[in-house]
Amino acid sequence: MLQASLSLAASLLEAVDAESSLRAFMRVCSETLGAEGCVFLPFDEFSAALPPLTFGRVPAFDADALSRPAWRQACKVCETRRSGGDCPLLERSPEPGFVRCLLLRSRGREAGLFSFVFSAEPNLDAPVERFLADAAILTALALEAERSQPPHSIPDTGRFQPGALPQAETRVILQERARLAREIHDGLAQTLAFLKIEIGRAENFLAEGDSGQAARILKNSSRTLGDAYLDARQAIENLRRAPDDRLEGWLAQAAENFAALSGLTVETHLQLSHDFPAHVQVQLIRIVQEALTNVRKHARARCVRIAAWEEDGEARIEVQDDGCGFRPADPLAAARFGLRGMRERAESVGAEFQVVARPNGGTVIRLSIPLKATVEP
Repeated sequence: MLQASLSLAASLLEAVDAESSLRAFMRVCSETLGAEGCVFLPFDEFSAALPPLTFGRVPAFDADALSRPAWRQACKVCETRRSGGDCPLLERSPEPGFVRCLLLRSRGREAGLFSFVFSAEPNLDAPVERFLADAAILTALALEAERSQPPHSIPDTGRFQPGALPQAETRVILQERARLAREIHDGLAQTLAFLKIEIGRAENFLAEGDSGQAARILKNSSRTLGDAYLDARQAIENLRRAPDDRLEGWLAQAAENFAALSGLTVETHLQLSHDFPAHVQVQLIRIVQEALTNVRKHARARCVRIAAWEEDGEARIEVQDDGCGFRPADPLAAARFGLRGMRERAESVGAEFQVVARPNGGTVIRLSIPLKATVEP
């Protein structure tokens, strides 16, 4: 399952649109399950942009019938999952068959239905079912990221055109792209490279008959993959809101997303009436999001407090946790927690960045920025 998860993650990273993301899911899951093929039927707003999709060998089917609300409800409660019953996907099949259906949910709604087709009755054990559920969530997140990209009045040439935007806005976009590229390289890319090496080690141990060592490596790799999945999910959530939203609302949404993702208690005390230019707000919120990522990954905290207020002509933002803390003067800790990158973001918009931490005493990240900040993008 680990190799399949990595293959799907790599394919989703390479996907350029919703259809390629869905086809990646269908291919990887069909191969993992040993299915003959797969059908995806989009619902609601997805059906306007996507036709029914197929992978591998599937029987002829009536797409209109399968997308009707009545059949959709029948698929939810169906327990037969084989031909000879009422399944419209298999009723035209000349040979006996079986099907395993899976709903795709996006933003709390049913976006479509995957139906995996088998010539023999499949034996899908608990690890396979967990893989399917996790793979569907990962694919839904990829679709949400693709759908959340704001439209621009730029000719659709498939390539970013700097000349189509004002020079200042172009510079902000290119700078943010560079930062995101560094973050992906330092985070997800290195994690995937590490997992590739570890899987190779596990395969060597299995070839040598040392299943104990292989199991240990795979267990650790599974934990690492889980962390990488959470990182990817949080990164997608971090990029969903547009930088021209109100700063206070953006902070509230970041707190809500983090609480849902981490399961930690998050307290908010937000009293901001002032908003900054978009290029300033996006840097402030990215610092807050990075601080929250550090809490989830390193702090071993139970509670996080996010506060924002105005005082002495400044906007002040704090992220405080009750976790294990660290020594800010330790260069290894500073590198591990991305403090340098957070400080660079703050300085780029004229904000003051401060870290207050001590071992076993929690951590506070503080930002202060003049209300009349005039830093140009």
